[in-house]
Amino acid sequence: MKQLRSTMKAGPAARFVAGFGQRGVRILRGAPALLATLGASAAQAQDAASGPMRPETVLNLALIGLTIGAAMIAAVWLIRQQAATAEENKRLRADLADALNEADRRGTLLAEDNQRLLVFSGPGAPDLVGTLPKRFGAPTETSAFLDFEGWMGFEDARELTRALTQLRNRAEAFRMEVESAGGHILEIAGRTAGALALVRFTPLSGLREEIATLRLEQNRANGMIETMQALFDAAPLPMWLRGEDERLVWVNDAYARAVDAAGVITAVEAQTEFLNEQDRAQIQAQRAQSGRFQNRLSAVVDADRRNFLVVDAAGPFGSAGIAIDISETESVRRELRETVRSHSETLDHLTTAVARFDDKTQLAYHNAAFAKLFGLSAAYLDSAPDLVAILDHLRSRGVLPDDRPLRDVKAEIQAAHRATQPTDALWHLTDGRTLRVFTSPEPSGGASWVFEDLTEKLQLESRLNALVRLQGETLDYLREGVAVFGQDGRLRLSNPIFAELWGLSDEFLAAKPHIRTFAGTATASIRRPADGSEPEVDWTRFAHAVTAFDEAPREAQGGEFELADGRVQAYGIVPLPNGQTMLTFSDITDARAAERMLREKNDALEHAARLKNDFVQHVNYELRSPLTNIIGFSALLRSPETGPLNTRQSEYLDYIGTSTSTLLTIVNDILDLATIDAGIMDLDLGEVDIAHTVEHAAEAVRERLRDNDIRLDIDIAQGGSSFRADGHRVTQVLFNLLSNAANFAPQGSTVRLSARRRNDNLFFTVADEGPGISPANIERMFERFETDPAGGRQSGAGLGLSIVKSFVELHGGDVSITSGTKGGTVVTCRFPLRRQERDLAAE
Repeated sequence: MKQLRSTMKAGPAARFVAGFGQRGVRILRGAPALLATLGASAAQAQDAASGPMRPETVLNLALIGLTIGAAMIAAVWLIRQQAATAEENKRLRADLADALNEADRRGTLLAEDNQRLLVFSGPGAPDLVGTLPKRFGAPTETSAFLDFEGWMGFEDARELTRALTQLRNRAEAFRMEVESAGGHILEIAGRTAGALALVRFTPLSGLREEIATLRLEQNRANGMIETMQALFDAAPLPMWLRGEDERLVWVNDAYARAVDAAGVITAVEAQTEFLNEQDRAQIQAQRAQSGRFQNRLSAVVDADRRNFLVVDAAGPFGSAGIAIDISETESVRRELRETVRSHSETLDHLTTAVARFDDKTQLAYHNAAFAKLFGLSAAYLDSAPDLVAILDHLRSRGVLPDDRPLRDVKAEIQAAHRATQPTDALWHLTDGRTLRVFTSPEPSGGASWVFEDLTEKLQLESRLNALVRLQGETLDYLREGVAVFGQDGRLRLSNPIFAELWGLSDEFLAAKPHIRTFAGTATASIRRPADGSEPEVDWTRFAHAVTAFDEAPREAQGGEFELADGRVQAYGIVPLPNGQTMLTFSDITDARAAERMLREKNDALEHAARLKNDFVQHVNYELRSPLTNIIGFSALLRSPETGPLNTRQSEYLDYIGTSTSTLLTIVNDILDLATIDAGIMDLDLGEVDIAHTVEHAAEAVRERLRDNDIRLDIDIAQGGSSFRADGHRVTQVLFNLLSNAANFAPQGSTVRLSARRRNDNLFFTVADEGPGISPANIERMFERFETDPAGGRQSGAGLGLSIVKSFVELHGGDVSITSGTKGGTVVTCRFPLRRQERDLAAE
């Protein structure tokens, strides 16, 4: 290495000598051989001189001479260059010695200056120069020193490693201050010098060390503050910080959300308060007095008033506070209080006496039933007596029997309190009552005592047993066969009629057989249908109904069957509680015989009614043709073409016209009724003009009213203008009502026709001043061919009111008949206004 550095400083000549010196030495060493060769050649040339010299010889001699001259010149030049090189090497050795002395002196200075250098000259390990004071805890070995995490903080070591990488890869200089393991500050500076990367570790002292220490402490404090602030921001509790002027300086995210602010900065800038002014004044006053505040306050959050535990404390900067939401805790506490109160009220309403005694057997709680059961006063129970004292008190009053020593009773009480499992016992009081005493130990000590009065229960059981016996005797005397089967399908009870019906022996029934065995044991059998198919019911179905497990609720079933001997039985399958099933059988042979007779009679009556309707329809159609002829010929006789008629003939024709019109009306009414009975009557619905329809019906009876001096009073002002109905049928209804009123109204009286709307209905009312209809005959008046000639001028066919009722009911309405306030008859027809056309057509 030193020879290379001397060669680089010697200049071109030295470098040439160094490059070719060995070659020149080899030439000088070969010079004697060359001279010997030349001498031999000269001798040969001298020998040849005796004769003529050839050209080749001359040329060889010339070449030899030239070579000898060049070699001599090179040798001289090389000797001179070697001397110059020796002088240069001597001078370079002196310079190198001076440089090494200077390097040693400077290295000594560096080592004594309490600093350390890392020199990176390539990809390998760096050179380490200098030392650091021992108080820094830095290792002296290179490998241990380069393990920065071993003698400085983790974050500082990681940052230094990153800076070294940037320095070596990108030549980025750095400067940083780190704290060693010993707590002292080091300044680390890195830079490049040519191809070298230098890192200097320098201890700080004095003011610089103090400033660096303060800077590190500040960074650590800022990091701690930022960490705590991150924690506070993540906490779901509103927090705040105030200055000495009581203004907000900082709040967390939960505070901003609680006051509906856009963010913490907005909340601070706007000074949005979480608590009201009165609560803040209370906090400030108590904090000024004791330095801190802690109490429950309420605030509105998310449109809901909640309870908070507010803690606010004073400090050097000002004050800081936190609000802990205790709404759920308060709610749970309220629910607990309400639950305890509710349980106490519930226990007070119980008829069962309940008392709880602590670990010292003193009374801790009792309900009202406990005091009532033993007749104990509230003042005595409020004194919290122990259980032994209560029992002694009851014995002295004669409530408890004194047949046992008190010490035995006390031992039992203590044993019950020490027991790990509940105990149960019966107490018989002197007044005849029986108590069931249930003792349950408490985990926290003591025990709860429950006193249940079984007196009524025992009495009820006695009554129940008597009732069961009574019911058994009642079943035995029933005329129906009864059998009850359990959930397992076995017979529970039966009466003698059941055994007699099916021919079962007492021994068989006493064995409580399964229902599936009845089919093979019963002597009576169910008759098969005439077509040979299976009967509707048999013992297989009875067995399925008793033993099947259906998910759907069981329902009662019933029906009939006929036995082989001809008797008809009605059966019932009745589900009972606890999965039991009752089968009932009653003999209905006589009832079915009577039913067959009634059914045959009804069939005969229906057949007669059909014959009557067929006869009426046939006769009506047969009468219409000759009646039409009579009306037509009567009209021809009145025409001028047939010739003049005398007075008697005209009178006879009037009689014929009146009779034929009446007969035609009767025939049309009968046809309408027959059509209604057949269910083929269709209404021609449309808008009916009320005034025109009323006028048309009144015009048809006006002549009859005039002949009998009867006035017609029409009032349709409250009826409206029109309604939806069959106009022709409405006219028929009004015509029949007016005709009926004209027939019964006295001469000189008034018939009133009115129409009015009320509650979506249209009412037509026709009232007369006639003798009226007795209440017993009102319903009969709507029957066909029923007339009431009393007080009437003429007796009709008795179809008018029947036609009226049929047509009104086709419209969905109804007809009613009442007596007027001054006598007479009032007929009212109601037509619904909102009835749909499809509903009318379906009637």
